[in-house]
Amino acid sequence: MKKLSIILIVLNITIPAAFAQQQGSDNSPRTAHPKDTVSTGFDATRQMFQKRYQHPDAVPFDTLWKNNVYISLFGGMDKMIPRGNTDFNTGPAGGIAASWQFAPAHALRASLLAGNFSRKIDNETLMRFGLQADYLLNVSSYVNGYNPGRIFEFLTVAGVGYQLSSLAGRTEHVADLHLGFQLKLHPTAHVDFYLEPRFTIMSDGIDHSFQKNWHKYDMTYGATVGMNYRLKAWKPFGKIRILEGNRFLDNTFVSVAAGGQLQASRLTSEIGLVNSVGPHISLSAGKWLIPAFGLRLSGFKSSDTWHKKVTASSASSAGEEFYEMSAYAGGRLEGMLDATYFFNGRQVNPKFSVNVLAGGELGYILKENGYRPAKGGYTGFTGGVQFKYRLFGDVSLFVEPRTSLASYSLKTSEKEEGRYVAKKFTDNLYSINVGIEIRRADEENRMARSLNRELFRPSFFVSGAIGFSTPIQMKRYELKRYFGYQAMINAGRIFTPLSSLRLGADYTPLSTDLKGKTVKYDMASGSLDYMLNLTNLMTGYDPERKYDIQLFAGVVASVRMQHESRFFIGGEAGLHTSYRVSRRFKVFLEPKIRIYGKELLMQDNVQGSDIMMSLNVGTSFSF
Repeated sequence: MKKLSIILIVLNITIPAAFAQQQGSDNSPRTAHPKDTVSTGFDATRQMFQKRYQHPDAVPFDTLWKNNVYISLFGGMDKMIPRGNTDFNTGPAGGIAASWQFAPAHALRASLLAGNFSRKIDNETLMRFGLQADYLLNVSSYVNGYNPGRIFEFLTVAGVGYQLSSLAGRTEHVADLHLGFQLKLHPTAHVDFYLEPRFTIMSDGIDHSFQKNWHKYDMTYGATVGMNYRLKAWKPFGKIRILEGNRFLDNTFVSVAAGGQLQASRLTSEIGLVNSVGPHISLSAGKWLIPAFGLRLSGFKSSDTWHKKVTASSASSAGEEFYEMSAYAGGRLEGMLDATYFFNGRQVNPKFSVNVLAGGELGYILKENGYRPAKGGYTGFTGGVQFKYRLFGDVSLFVEPRTSLASYSLKTSEKEEGRYVAKKFTDNLYSINVGIEIRRADEENRMARSLNRELFRPSFFVSGAIGFSTPIQMKRYELKRYFGYQAMINAGRIFTPLSSLRLGADYTPLSTDLKGKTVKYDMASGSLDYMLNLTNLMTGYDPERKYDIQLFAGVVASVRMQHESRFFIGGEAGLHTSYRVSRRFKVFLEPKIRIYGKELLMQDNVQGSDIMMSLNVGTSFSF
């Protein structure tokens, strides 16, 4: 038995050693650690991390802090989860932010925000202002490696903040914790766009429900759309076709448009669609980000006639029959999709194009409604189609039909809990505008024209024009507009290729529609305007150019010389489009709008400012 145990021990030692020698003779030797006979072989863990941080799309991270700074603008909507009897409508929110990316997948962001909610029962507005700090984890960079030019990225967002809430004269201070994620699109070297849904938990009090309790929370949810502008451009950025130019102003444009607007409703159809049409004007600036997509920001002013109002007589007042008007002013941000780009051989600057427009509006409404006018802010959606024809060079003409849905709240005569109940309304607005657009010239043309500045010489000019003007009345007793002729003379000086000053005088007879009569009077005005040459700003100075488009704004002083003669101060703005017929002579077309106080047109019980619009054609002589 003892001998058997010795034999088994010897076999257990010698057989593995022999097998190891056989394996060594059959395979090529492996690299071994100098102090260890164990083979290193294939390390799966090392291979996994090598692929993770050396992704084919990854690039080195730029550690210079100023090359990783972003400035952001954002806006969207928030909904407050109701508690008890406190219920608010969905409200707008927006702000500005600054971000710093301190590592390939990590960034910090500080934001200033503002927003409001309207209380459903009585339309009282809750205003809120806040400061927030966020941490952003770029999941795409964490998984696939750092590449600021990746076309799509996914990020998570977490942060804390402080908000001040004001409702009916009372203020509350609250802290918040918010979580969300960000879907980011990176189409250009400087600009990112993102959609950011988020959920926020706040300490009790922002809704002013006065249920103060440390373990009670107010909650909101919503989403914002934003734009990041990176101070340091990065190339390459994505695998889609891009536009030439690496500066922010490259591929930008400005445009001015004017036309008419009407409301689509049963009340409008009762007075006739033609009778309901009012003016619409807009000034826009935009940028093409990729060949088929761009963004445009516009300021607008519009009005229309929407209803015939009949009030019954009473012991204290006589009955009336008149027509009510609506006025709108605000801004809109919309995307532009060039639908013809995919069918015309992918031309970047074609002779003819069709652009599909869609976006949002934020504005102010003043709607005459007898003696209870609706007024206040509104939010809405807008969309349209732009048919554009490139006239010559970088100048285009366009026709633009559009529709807008303007949503607002109006208090009614109904009462609940001692407060007037508010109801939600939406105006369906339709407009068609004709406009002119100037696109920024490419760098080669701008550099060539910059040499022409040495040829520029300051000069004086005088001009004369004749046209017509019309007052914009919020309440009318007759369904017609009153037009009067206008004659004007101007003198000015061109100081630089971009800047001019002009002193003008004009005379016009006016008629206004008042209760039971039409009042006629004469008005003489003097004005001082600053004129900005948009053509030279966007395309460079060219002394041989035949056309010029100038935007002007200034102050106006007017004297009403009949029916209680009075002196009025106002402001004016317009567009001066000219064509040079000889070295010194030009002909021009000039639409203009003037805004005064509310007593020029002698209207009772009407809120808002009196507005005059005019259109003149004339000639100018320079010396």
